[in-house]
Amino acid sequence: MEVPNDYPWSLCGKEEGMRDRGSNTREVNSTQYSEAQTKSIIKEIGLHIAGETSTEFSFYCPFHSNTHSASCSINKSTGAWLCFNPSCGESGNLLELVKKVGHKNDFEAMRFIGLKMADALDNFDEMMADILEDKPEFEEFPQETLDNLYNELGKSEVGKSYFISRGINEDSMHYFNLGYSQKQDMVIVPVHSPDGLPVGLVGRSIKEKRFKNSTNLPRSKTLFNIHRAKKIGNQVIIVESCFDAIRVHQAGFPNVVATLGGHISPDNINLLNRYFGTITIMTDSDVAGRDLGRHISNKLRMKNILWASYEYGKIYPNDAKDVGDMTDKEIVSCIKNAVSEIEYRSWNK
Repeated sequence: MEVPNDYPWSLCGKEEGMRDRGSNTREVNSTQYSEAQTKSIIKEIGLHIAGETSTEFSFYCPFHSNTHSASCSINKSTGAWLCFNPSCGESGNLLELVKKVGHKNDFEAMRFIGLKMADALDNFDEMMADILEDKPEFEEFPQETLDNLYNELGKSEVGKSYFISRGINEDSMHYFNLGYSQKQDMVIVPVHSPDGLPVGLVGRSIKEKRFKNSTNLPRSKTLFNIHRAKKIGNQVIIVESCFDAIRVHQAGFPNVVATLGGHISPDNINLLNRYFGTITIMTDSDVAGRDLGRHISNKLRMKNILWASYEYGKIYPNDAKDVGDMTDKEIVSCIKNAVSEIEYRSWNK
C-alpha cells in the first residue's frame, strides 16, 4: 500500500519474436515502433500521455506517487522509458513496462504488444478522434494546503476518531492523505484528476451532516480515486461517496471510484468507458441510487455491467443503504456475488 513519504504523520534491446495462435510470427522489436503503436500500447495499459516532443511521450510514473508533473518519458520509436525522479529511477523497455504495469508474464506481454501494434495500424480514425478530442482542463489545487490539512489530522484525536467511527482506519487515512480542519471542524478528502493532479477537496462537518467542497471542484470532469483505479486493471467498482470508496478499498478492492454524489456527467461516463471493460455498480440502495446505477448502465451498454448484491434477490444485507452500513465481510460478499445486468433486472422489475 502506497503511503506518503514520511509515514505516519509528517509530510515533509530487443524483445524476442512471438507466434500468435492462427497467425504468422510477429517480431516485437523495440526499435521498430511507430508513434501510433507506442501511443496505443501506453494507453491500453492505463497510462495517460501528459505531453510529448517530436521523439518522446511523457506520462505520470505508475511506480511512485507522481502527481505534480509527469516524470516518465518514453521514446516513440524504441520504447525505451525512464522515470527522472531520483527517488524512483525505474526504467526499461516497452515489454518491461507492459509486464510491470499490466502484471503480465513475458509471453502475455509480447502477445499484448503484438496485437496492439496490429490494432494501431487498423484504427486510424479512432486515433484521429482521440487527437481531436476536447479534453477537460484542470487547475491544480495547492498541494501545500492538502499537506497542512493532513498534518493537522495527525494532531487531532477528534478528526481521527471521526474517521474511525465511519469505519475508516489509520492506514486509509495515510493512503488517501486525508485531513482535518479545526477551524471548519471538518474532515477532508483530497480529489484528483484522472492523471493524479490534485484538483480540490471534499469536506464533511463532524457535528452535522454538512458537506463543503473546495471552490470550483471539477466533479463533472473526474471521479474520486480514478487516478489509482485506472492503473490496476480493466475492472472497476463504482460507488457514490468518497467514504464508501475508501471502505471498499479497505475491504480489499482498490479498483474503486466514486461519483461524489448522486449525479454522473458525460465526462464521467467517458472516463469509465475509456479505462474499464467491466463495471460493478454499487450505488446506494434507495430509489435515487438505483436510478443512478441504471443511468450508468444505460450509458455503457457495450461494457460488462455487474450489480453488487448480497444474495439472490437481495441488494445489500440488513437493509443497508450503502457501503457505510456494511462490515468489510459484507462488502466482500456483495462484490463477489455481483450479478449480471440481465439477472439484476429480472428480479428488480
